[in-house]
Amino acid sequence: MYIVSESPAVGAYARPAAAPETPSLAKGARLDVLDVLRGIALIGMYTVHFCDYANVWDVPEGQKPALWQRFEWWFLDGRFYTMFAMLFGIGFAVQLARADARGENLVPRYLRRLGALAVFGFIAEGVFGYNVLFGYAVWGLALLPIRRWSTRSIFILFLICSAFRPLVNLSRAAIAESHGRLSEFAAEQKANAERYQHAVKAKDSVEKIGSWPAVVASRIRFMGAFQRQWQWNAGGSFLLMLGGLLAFRLGIFEDRRGKRRAILLLMLAGAVSFVLAEWTFPLSGAPPMGFAELAKSTTPIRHMAYTIFMNNGFLIVQDSWLALVYIGMILLLVSHDRAWLRRLAPFAWNGRMALTNYFIQIAFLDVMFSKWAFGLNVTPGWIPVGVIGLFTVQALLARWWLSRFEYGPLEWVWRSVTYWRPAAFRLTGPTTG
Repeated sequence: MYIVSESPAVGAYARPAAAPETPSLAKGARLDVLDVLRGIALIGMYTVHFCDYANVWDVPEGQKPALWQRFEWWFLDGRFYTMFAMLFGIGFAVQLARADARGENLVPRYLRRLGALAVFGFIAEGVFGYNVLFGYAVWGLALLPIRRWSTRSIFILFLICSAFRPLVNLSRAAIAESHGRLSEFAAEQKANAERYQHAVKAKDSVEKIGSWPAVVASRIRFMGAFQRQWQWNAGGSFLLMLGGLLAFRLGIFEDRRGKRRAILLLMLAGAVSFVLAEWTFPLSGAPPMGFAELAKSTTPIRHMAYTIFMNNGFLIVQDSWLALVYIGMILLLVSHDRAWLRRLAPFAWNGRMALTNYFIQIAFLDVMFSKWAFGLNVTPGWIPVGVIGLFTVQALLARWWLSRFEYGPLEWVWRSVTYWRPAAFRLTGPTTG
């Protein structure tokens, strides 16, 4: 699944002057609710991936989507990817905060952590065709120099990143116009878009008829085109990880009962953003300005800014922020009664092995449904069966594994590389996260 849609010098260390961490965080206690949320994000991504293979998103021209298709679009597509990326941001924030609280020089360890994630991401994208992890590793670097910024400063950066792509495009168009090169700029943008679409079609054609070595080679070649097209955009993975960092700064995961008002406000913001994006925008019938219209307009920059705002509010309003509602619901349940942690334990089992389970998921889907392998067809009716079946098997395997070992297999590798020594493997006592 291809989803288009993280100061002081990093080499120096200075002990933070403010915002001491809570004792539980400083001691390294595990935030169990994060494991539950990771497990929920995983089952949501299972569902979306199954929908991709079942072509749920393809509606013939002139035909209205069925109600169940609308449900998938409204409540699943992009929502759990958003949650997954935010949880990675929270995980990075926890690591950074714990190291600062202990007065450690975290830079070498953090870089090793991101380097290992980049290797995992390369394998996920180059071998199996799933591209989210590599972007997390790249943008995780940006969290390092801003980790001690004030919450207000990070929120301002969050807003800027939301509108990053429209602002960059507007700025480049304005510079081109000032030099009398607007037509050349429009032609260049059009050519870039066409090159990317050509790369997509070339990869897809190999996926349909190629052998496994040819498919892997094609996916690796496509990585360059994908990274150039999307990963430079701070409004993608970095924006979502910033959202996770901000949520962590609010303390809603540790002090759930005391932060209920903040949780409700975040849920309201997510719901309002979803409603505006789905049913309010575009605010006029004006279509987005294309390359031809850009070159011909007498007031191109003003017209371009107007159409961007009227169509999506400079991307500050996004339907994917519905994920905040999902996160908030779990936090409110657990704050009301901690017994919900026990009731939601199967999600936590999967969530504690999120990296391993993610790789099992993408490997299974690629082998079962890609043309180079078994090439099975998925009909919409089989989606819930496949999702529940895969999730249940993984939950049971995770429970069995974690009753014997400290970490999942890939989590153990990741931790060992991070600390540059083999981590404890067999279970010897309660884990501390």
